[in-house]
Amino acid sequence: MTKVSYIIQWTINDGEVDNFKTMASGFVSSVQDGEPGTLGYQWYISEDGKHCLLEETFESSEALLTHLGNVGPSLPGILEIAPITRLEVRGNASAEAREALAGLGASHFAQFAGFDR
Repeated sequence: MTKVSYIIQWTINDGEVDNFKTMASGFVSSVQDGEPGTLGYQWYISEDGKHCLLEETFESSEALLTHLGNVGPSLPGILEIAPITRLEVRGNASAEAREALAGLGASHFAQFAGFDR
């Protein structure tokens, strides 16, 4: 299996949910238009507006690295208003992808069984 995915949990600072949503929408447009290797890109907000889950799926580690190269320059802005509180990588990410995510505190879960339809 070459697909790699991850889930990021953000904790949104008080009073910043609208700003966070605006920034997230900008990420969505950029990724949708410019990253064919990003297979899924879903943002979910908690009912109280204090947390967000971002689920991303890539066709390969190379696509993940392309994504990080594209969104990386914009990450500091969103991290100021919503720090990452969890990052769980699923799949057999390459050494390069693991290294690129290390600074974000990623935990890795290698696939050992299962399938996609």
